Formats: sequence, structure tokens, C-alpha cells
Amino acid sequence: MILTLTHLNTGKQEELSVRYRSGSIHCQGGPHFLLCPGRHVVGDGNFAVVRKCRRRDDGQTLAVKIVERSKLIGREHMMQNELSLLGSLCHPRIVRLFSHHHTHTHSYLVMELVGGGDLFEAISERGTFPEAESGLMVSDVSEALNYMHCKSIVHRDLKPENLLIEHVAPSISRLKLGDFGLAMVVTEPVFTICGTPTYVAPEILRETGYGVAVDVWALGIILYILLCGFAPFRSQDRDQEELFQLIKQGQLHFLSPYWDAVSEDATGLVRALLEPDPAVRLTAEQTMTHPWVKASICRQRALAEKTWRDKADTGAEPDKPGLVQRPAQTNAAKRGPQGTPRGTSTASLSHPLHQQNLTSALLDPVTADAANHPTQQREPNFCTAATQPPAQSAPRCQSPV
Repeated sequence: MILTLTHLNTGKQEELSVRYRSGSIHCQGGPHFLLCPGRHVVGDGNFAVVRKCRRRDDGQTLAVKIVERSKLIGREHMMQNELSLLGSLCHPRIVRLFSHHHTHTHSYLVMELVGGGDLFEAISERGTFPEAESGLMVSDVSEALNYMHCKSIVHRDLKPENLLIEHVAPSISRLKLGDFGLAMVVTEPVFTICGTPTYVAPEILRETGYGVAVDVWALGIILYILLCGFAPFRSQDRDQEELFQLIKQGQLHFLSPYWDAVSEDATGLVRALLEPDPAVRLTAEQTMTHPWVKASICRQRALAEKTWRDKADTGAEPDKPGLVQRPAQTNAAKRGPQGTPRGTSTASLSHPLHQQNLTSALLDPVTADAANHPTQQREPNFCTAATQPPAQSAPRCQSPV
């Protein structure tokens, strides 16, 4: 078959003859990309599978996102967004897109390989994270958001599934933001109802117009989950309409005993990120320089250095790069990202704004503790036009920074 290759740095296009054999793409000539043989699957989803590949000229290992075009019918704009926006971004906290290839049946996005899994998996395994680790994660995400927001780009689907873990040293892991399918350039208030239910901002649900501040709200939801193991807004009956009503009300609760050991500085940042009024909510730039975030970075680095010294003193092999290990998990640590215990099945719910069945995992922590052998399920996003005309008094989009 003939594959069209687009180089992102030059915009030059060339045709490449390829053929399939034993699950690999074999390119005829040129410094192009080969799928690694065997079962080198990095991840998969509803529309695509991500596999390892290597560059022919230098052998560098990368990731290739293989998208079945037939599954994107009606969502083709998501592919175009990812190509146009992600291809224009270059930041250490954002997954890099190097090139894209297209056939009549598939699209191939050659990207930076981030081999540590995603934050969703880490939360499902560990439940909660110490403040030092959580602060470093918030720093990474806020850096990425600030870079994007300065370019007037809003992500609109920030969640643990879209944050990839990069192991940079023993006991030190960094996050990279990916999946720009719902991202867009913001020049005026947006009224499209987009996002993932647990992380969607109240101004999106109110249909009063929104801007880049919706990403900061989602970051606040993630920080809340990292510190206690469940989401701040939950419906015991898994009712999505009730969930959206709770989000619009924006009343935060820091339940005991889950928040007893969390510092006031950390809870203060959570409140500032989950401020219902986007005009008052912290910006990504302000989050980067928040005292708790800066202190957390220092503590995390000191902990990593101590780990290295202790290993060197005892002559033991340093731990493999990864997230800092914690003692035995508490009940709070047994829950997944949305407060749902691993193993709990979730119901399909429908919201009148978009009339789509969405899997939701939003249990109360007390209910979650009572479940046995839990399983965590990922939560899909949604995107639909507003159901009513924009309000005449809709606020202007906030400044990106």
C-alpha cells in the first residue's frame, strides 16, 4: 500500500510504499519507522492502539498511535485537532508528535514514547499519594497548561488517563500531557459541552461560556483524588444528572479520616483550583508558583536524594525508576480515581445535555469501602453543541495567563 508521510518540522509530504508482515509495517527505503516485532503494545482505547516503533535511520524507539479511521466517523475533528495542535507544541511536559502517516483505512501518529503507563493506572494501584509527589505532579501539569494557555489553547479533557508517567530517576516520576482530541484555540467564549463527567468544570455545564480556566478546574479534581483517593463530587446512585448538579453547586467537603493528615496548604490549593467562579480561580501560572507546590518539589527531590544515599551506604541496588513506594494501603488507598473501588461495575448514565450513555464511577467513599475485589473502569469523554443559544451576558474568555 502507499503511505503518505508528513514531516512536522518541514511540512514536506512524501509517499512511502509499505507492506504488512507478521504484524509489522515494513517500509521500502528511507529513514522511516518500523513497528517493533512481537507484542509491543503500549496502550489501547476505543479508537486506537499504541505500539512501540523504531526509527530506521538511528534505531530510536518511539510510539506509534494506530487509529482505525472507520471508528472515527463523526469524530474526525478529534484527529485533526491532535495533528494541528499537538504538532505545533514543543514542551518537556507535553507528549511530542513527530510525524503522521495516513492510508485509506488507518492513520499512524509517530510520537514520543513515554513508558511508565498513565496516571490512571498509578492511582488504581496505589489509591493515594504523599503531598511531595502530588505537588510535583501538579507542577508538571500546570507547566504544560501554562505553556498551552499562553498560546490560547484549551485542552478540555484533562484527566489521569491523559497524563503519562515518565520515569526520570529512581523515586522520581514526571508527567506528560497527551491526547489533544478535544483541544482547541480559544479566541472567545466557548459554548460546546465537552469533557469527561468527573472532571468537567461548572461553567461548561451552565452553558454561560468558558475558556482556558476549565483545565485548571480539572487539575483541581486530579489533585483532590491524588490526596484522598476519590473525587470531590460523587453521586451515590451513580446518577449523572445529580453529579452535574453537585459540580455546578461547587460545595467542597474534606471528609474525615481521609483528609485528616493532609496539610492546610494542600487543602487551600484544592479550594483555589476548584473555585466555581472561573474569574476568581487560580490560573495555571499562579498554580506553578504556589508555595505548597514549590515546597513539595523541594521535599520530593530531597527524598529522592536520600533514597540514593541510603542505597549507596548499604551497597544495595537502587530501586528501579518509579513512583515513591508507600507503606501498606489504607481503606482510602483501595479506591480508584473516581472514588470507585476496583472491581465495582458501573452503570451507563445519560445526561439530557448530550443524550449519550457514559460510563461513570462515582461512589461515595463509605460505599466504596464495603465492596469486595474492586475493579476500576475508565471514563469516556463527550462533546456536543450547546442546547440553548449563548446568553447575551456571557463573559469574555479569560486571558490565557
